Amino acid sequence: MNDAARLRALKQIADMLSDRDIAQLSKAQSQKARTEALLRALDQTSQPADLGPAAVALVVERYGLWTSNRRIVLNQQLARDTASWIIARDAAQKAFGRAQVVQSLLGKK
Repeated sequence: MNDAARLRALKQIADMLSDRDIAQLSKAQSQKARTEALLRALDQTSQPADLGPAAVALVVERYGLWTSNRRIVLNQQLARDTASWIIARDAAQKAFGRAQVVQSLLGKK
C-alpha cells in the first residue's frame, strides 16, 4: 500500500470517527435541551379551578414542595448533561480537526 492509499484509508477512518463524535454531540445536546425544558416547565403553573381558598392554598403549598424537590433533581441531571455535552463537544472538535488535517494532507499530494 502506497502513501496515497494509506492517506485515503486514514481519511475514511477520520471521517467515520468525526461523524460518530458529531452524532454523540447531537445526542448529548438533545438530552441537555430536554432537561432544560423540564426545568422551564416547572415555572409554568396555572390556577386550580373551582377550589375554595383553603384548598387552593394547600394545592399551592404542596405543588411548591414538589417543584422544589423536582428542581433539585433536574438541576443535578442538568449538571450531568452539561458535563456529557462538554466531553462530547471536545471529542467532536478533535475528531473534526483530525479529519481536516488528513484532508489537507490529501490535497497536498
